[in-house]
Amino acid sequence: MVGVITVNFNLSRETILCLKSILQSDFVEYKIYLIDNGSELGEYEKLKNAFLDEPKVYIDRLEQNVGYVKAVNHGILSLRKMDTDYIMVMNNDTIIDQSAIYELYASLQKHKKAIVTGKVYYYDHPDILQHTGVVFTDRRFLKTAYPGRGEKDTGQFEEEQERDSLDDVFWMFPARLIDDIGYYSPHFFLYAEQGDFARRAHKKGYKLIFTPKAKLWHKESLTTGGGDVKSLKIMYWRGQGSFIFLARHLKWYFFILWFFCQVPLVLLKTMVLNDSKLRRANRATFRGYLYGLKWLFIRNENNGYNPYI
Repeated sequence: MVGVITVNFNLSRETILCLKSILQSDFVEYKIYLIDNGSELGEYEKLKNAFLDEPKVYIDRLEQNVGYVKAVNHGILSLRKMDTDYIMVMNNDTIIDQSAIYELYASLQKHKKAIVTGKVYYYDHPDILQHTGVVFTDRRFLKTAYPGRGEKDTGQFEEEQERDSLDDVFWMFPARLIDDIGYYSPHFFLYAEQGDFARRAHKKGYKLIFTPKAKLWHKESLTTGGGDVKSLKIMYWRGQGSFIFLARHLKWYFFILWFFCQVPLVLLKTMVLNDSKLRRANRATFRGYLYGLKWLFIRNENNGYNPYI
């Protein structure tokens, strides 16, 4: 049995389309656990009415938005109580291929101890790759590259490959993984939580696998208000998330080196760049770093506060 988790926040139309694509799956042993994360009542009612007669869909409403991480953890906990064998997490602003769940499941039968993802395409450019996993170009500082991003899929990624990290736009793992590493870390609210989860799994001996036959199309960043990477609230969360991720996973001397090189550089950009939008974006990143600096001493759970909302 595969339990599919997805989280909705005031995006009922896209979520309904996402769930309908899952329901076309040729893999039959699955159930969908949809967490409505504090949406407006009207949005929740649309979801509920759309799947009233669908036994594979269970909708769990949270009265307040607790953030992506806590919402996913809520779903994982609920599925484990239902004795689910495999857990699949996926974004709600996506459309999944009919055979994708089966292909992820089949890959896990080969690798057993793994997290598995597949090809993610841009929804508006359905033959252009967005994700095939993550590789590290510098393991000392965990610098990342994204093989194939922005390329047309011409068959260049047709072999199953091990990656250094993965993105949870969609991925599947055995439920027992939670016994080994725990849930998504509550130190993250949005961004970098998937990298942290993947690194913790890898340290416990789990492979991080890209399989090419599982496919999904992503309407990028709809859940955070569109695809503009200069969005200040996104830059704040990314700065915050990357700081905490590196603090948790770099060796301490490499983290100190990163800190004294990167943080002053971003601060300098807030003052000298000619482009006012870029200055504001770097300022938002720097404020995210300041949150991370505070976190080093307090190690509190992330309540999602964002000065740009």
